[in-house]
Amino acid sequence: MGSAPTVSIVIPNYNYARFLDERFNSILAQGRTDCEIIFLDDASSDDSVALARERYGDCIARFEVNAANSGNPFIQWNRGVRLARGEFVWIAEADDVCAPGFLESMLAAINLSPSIGLAYCTTVPIDGAGQVLDAGFHQRYLGDLDATRWNGNFVADGRSEVRQYLGRKNTITNVSGVLFRREAYVGAGYAPEHLRMCGDWLAYCRLLHDWDVAFVSEPLNFHRQHPTKHTQNSVLDLTYFREFLQVQNYVAQAFELGTMDREAAFRRFMGEWDRLTVSHYGRIGLQRTLALARMAAASYCRPTQLARIATHLVANTSKSMAGKWLLP
Repeated sequence: MGSAPTVSIVIPNYNYARFLDERFNSILAQGRTDCEIIFLDDASSDDSVALARERYGDCIARFEVNAANSGNPFIQWNRGVRLARGEFVWIAEADDVCAPGFLESMLAAINLSPSIGLAYCTTVPIDGAGQVLDAGFHQRYLGDLDATRWNGNFVADGRSEVRQYLGRKNTITNVSGVLFRREAYVGAGYAPEHLRMCGDWLAYCRLLHDWDVAFVSEPLNFHRQHPTKHTQNSVLDLTYFREFLQVQNYVAQAFELGTMDREAAFRRFMGEWDRLTVSHYGRIGLQRTLALARMAAASYCRPTQLARIATHLVANTSKSMAGKWLLP
């Protein structure tokens, strides 16, 4: 089988044949010979498998095709990591693309210390044609946490990172922009396969409980945005919000958050509700909403606050009204 590669590059794919040339070319442009490529197809109905075999079969070390769709990206992540032989793992999703210097920069960052479990970089959203949608998205998205922190490279203690930043919102916006130390990913229990929307966020928090993090400010990863009903449906059936609460509840317990940090997390949850539901007024079921309110009360505050939380969620108010419902 030969010596183990430095990096295992896992490419999870589902019906992304139209992006595979761009994805593979950006990976091969890294110019490294100490990597293995693991291609995982999740029962695509397009010509992804045929295209990958014909054009890139010679450079793919493992080619795995599911007979049926798994329905969960984190199952594929974990499968790829279990197959990986490298010290480091890069989950390079099939529809994303990277800059030529991505891997060199990420390896340099993660190798700054053996205590670093993952390194990530600035991610820029692109459309189906590869055009940049919002070059300033990353800084603006993180600006409410810290206006300048992500302007430069840094290495941080993992637990502090979660307590101050990652526990409040998912600051690692796309897995294609992450390089994992395989030992750290495995030691954290892999990605949680019981979640569909927030499994990446929980996986990062678990890993950083015991490992440090490195950040590269250069925009080296480009994340594809697609028109889809998936997010909308996850809002309407409250999947996203239930998973959001599960992640924040894990953080509160595992990182022993104090009252102020728990209240900050609660404000973040309420803000997400307002941001994502304002355009769905009257379309979210009452019983599901009340069940979500009970989860929020259990996660963040005293049971006596349940009525106030429920009133807010049911009212489906705008974000500007969130403040009146915050914990005293």
